Amino acid sequence: MPDFEDFKSGLMIALEHVKNHPANCWLFNLRAIDGLSEEEETWCQVQFFPQLMMLGQENFIALVVSESCYYRMLQEVGAYGLKSYNSFIIIDTFSKVSDAELWLRSHQRNTVG
Repeated sequence: MPDFEDFKSGLMIALEHVKNHPANCWLFNLRAIDGLSEEEETWCQVQFFPQLMMLGQENFIALVVSESCYYRMLQEVGAYGLKSYNSFIIIDTFSKVSDAELWLRSHQRNTVG
């Protein structure tokens, strides 16, 4: 399990990669940590997501959480609450990687020109 500094570092490395190799689909596999801590969520909202939005493209983020976390979230916020939409970042939450990958593939840019 990554600590907070490793978590931030990993996302910033990914963000730098996307600046040089455009992509618009992200899969956050959080099953091992059973979701984000409040500190990690705050950092994503204040630091990571704004920088991602500055790339000026629509981004799709699939959050994969453990099944128990998924059902806990579902009870707390409902199915609509597991999704988040704005002009640049569309987030959906899943309990299975295969479902998240399928959703991301449906939003992947066609890179063949």
